Amino acid sequence: MSITENGSESALLVRFEGGIIRQQWTLNKTVVRIGRWPDNDVVVEDRWVSRYHAEVRREGLTYTIHDLGSKNGTYLNGRLISAPHPLVDGDQISVAPLHVLTFVDYAATAPLPGQRVRPLELTPETRDLRVRGERLDPPLSQVQYDFLALLLSEPGRAYNRDEVIHAVWPGEEASGISDDAINALVHRLRLRLRELQPKHDFIVTVRGYGFRLELP
Repeated sequence: MSITENGSESALLVRFEGGIIRQQWTLNKTVVRIGRWPDNDVVVEDRWVSRYHAEVRREGLTYTIHDLGSKNGTYLNGRLISAPHPLVDGDQISVAPLHVLTFVDYAATAPLPGQRVRPLELTPETRDLRVRGERLDPPLSQVQYDFLALLLSEPGRAYNRDEVIHAVWPGEEASGISDDAINALVHRLRLRLRELQPKHDFIVTVRGYGFRLELP
């Protein structure tokens, strides 16, 4: 871990791509700002992101996330925040559908660049799902498996409706698959995942866009 301005160990923000750490930022200042403009501490080049979108503040041993009046809002674990919110290890901060930052507390073991995270494992031949080694029984249905495999191929990325249809119902016209069918699939898969990890919502709905996977 790096050292903060007051000499103590600092937390991190981490961006995963395909289960691999692609970027990480040390929260070694009292205020770490996130936004589109280059003078931010964490620069996210996406039109969805405001010039100065959000910031993480440290007070003693506590970190909090603050939205800075951004146009599209800041989401914490898939929920829009309207006031400052304390962060705990593993929290997911989203400032754009395709940009999710994971908070790693200073007391946790810092992930190393290139470290692979495998809290979910799928076996194509049997459609088996394991969550941290625990097997889901009975296995997923084919459409559930295909949908989860799509999300797991790049955790944190939001997939839109057409991408879901192409992966789950290949060869079908998008106009022939209703929103109700997609929502029912998401609901059933969420229930199956909760059988093994009831306190974590793996599948997050990105309002007006689609769905993404958040790993515990």
